[in-house]
Amino acid sequence: MSTANSGSGDDMPDFSNVQSGASSTAKTDEPAYETYTIQSGDSLSKIAKLKLGNANDWPKIHEANKDTIKDPNKIFPGQVIKIPLKKG
Repeated sequence: MSTANSGSGDDMPDFSNVQSGASSTAKTDEPAYETYTIQSGDSLSKIAKLKLGNANDWPKIHEANKDTIKDPNKIFPGQVIKIPLKKG
């Protein structure tokens, strides 16, 4: 009768706190957004024209910043917002 493996099992490695690593085939070398600091006189449509090439794309900027921009007509100098990067 062997007693080498008897007991509470304390000699076993504890993997209870191991977290898996993320893996994806998506490109991770580029962020999905760039940041922009709002200047005096800016509007979302002005920023959209400057950064996205079309003033009518302002809803894309608003959608990307719903956590910080509640009302698209009320943005303030100094606010840092995310500008979605063009795809392609």
